[in-house]
Amino acid sequence: MAEGINIGKFRWRLREILQRLWVRVTSFAVLGLLTAVTGFLLRNQIPDGLAGMIGADAIAPILDIIASSMLTVTTFSLSILTAAYATASSGTTPRAVQLLVKDGVSQTVLATFIGAFIFSLVGLIMLNTGLYGDGGRIVLFGVTLAVILIVVVSLLRWINRLGELGLIGDTMSRVERSTDEALANRLAAPWLGANPLRGAPPLDSVAHHAPQVGYVQNCDMKALSELAERHDLILYMTAMPGDFVHLGSPLFHVMNLPDEDEKAQAICGRISGCITLRPTRSFEQDPRFGFSVLSEIGQRALSPAVNDPGTAVLVVGRMLRILSQWDHESIPEVCYPRLYVPAITAQEILRASLLPLARDGAGIFALQLALQEAMTALVRLSPAVFGTAAAALARDFTRYAAQGLVLEDERETVIALADAVARLAPPSCADTDT
Repeated sequence: MAEGINIGKFRWRLREILQRLWVRVTSFAVLGLLTAVTGFLLRNQIPDGLAGMIGADAIAPILDIIASSMLTVTTFSLSILTAAYATASSGTTPRAVQLLVKDGVSQTVLATFIGAFIFSLVGLIMLNTGLYGDGGRIVLFGVTLAVILIVVVSLLRWINRLGELGLIGDTMSRVERSTDEALANRLAAPWLGANPLRGAPPLDSVAHHAPQVGYVQNCDMKALSELAERHDLILYMTAMPGDFVHLGSPLFHVMNLPDEDEKAQAICGRISGCITLRPTRSFEQDPRFGFSVLSEIGQRALSPAVNDPGTAVLVVGRMLRILSQWDHESIPEVCYPRLYVPAITAQEILRASLLPLARDGAGIFALQLALQEAMTALVRLSPAVFGTAAAALARDFTRYAAQGLVLEDERETVIALADAVARLAPPSCADTDT
């Protein structure tokens, strides 16, 4: 089962924390403290005079240089990152900026600069206390050389990254990679280990509404299954990662709840605790969000202020590349027999991501051709998965093209391509769940 989707709440939260910048900065501060402690403990174990022989007496000026230079470099790097975030937000979509914020190279480089500054401060403070001695200075000197090496490597990586950070192509590539990974995880565990929920939950099940307004970001399926086993329940999860919920929408349905209202409410509260709600969506748990963000990038490019249809055509190609891994119908792997989970569908993804592009680019022949060719490729790739959805969407594209394209030849070409998609699609093909 895919770890990227079916992951416990604690592990998911831990992984989220480890992606924060302050964690990496703290590691350098800890390194400085450990160096100080190690130097103090080993001060009598290293022969006197060795520090002068290897130049360890010069450690104080070196730490001064690191402290002053790293503070300057950190300020400069923060200004660059701020500009990159603004460029990505205005040039693509604000929803894509979170991928830049979580960029591993940028975080590591910035954490290295700040961490080296903190390390040098800790080293200077400990030096001025006079507790080191010659042996302790040697330990501090050795670790400082290692920190300098890390800083140099980080500077080289940072220079290499500056040439592309925040550009449209780089942002689209980040969104594509995140969406591709999220879809691969979902395809590996289509129903997250539960039974497929096709249609609405049973009428005799009890609905429990969301405790707050927001998006579902994580469901701890293992904990939910354990609760269902312990209380002999059947759970129907009507809201999954990426779904928007509010106080009037059901978060899940339950069967076999106890008759006592107080006990039933307590159980429902524990079930709600296994579902994490946040104000925004995330790429990791929701492949639909990635397609939506790619669509927004294409729509921004099609706006009169930008007028860049070539980017919209590239977006269609990236979506096709991501969807190409969905080449077969999924088979349920039931690990949690008391849970039922809905699936995302090919029609849902295609209509939400491609139909807005067809609407905004109705008068652009190159984009209409790209959309029809993408539908043709998907039907040929997997008629069972994309057949009906692609054929229906191709017909919808022709309606926009009929209103937007000026030349009759162009309209006829688009219609002919849509007819070809309809012929390729199996007539009895129903839209298939992941």
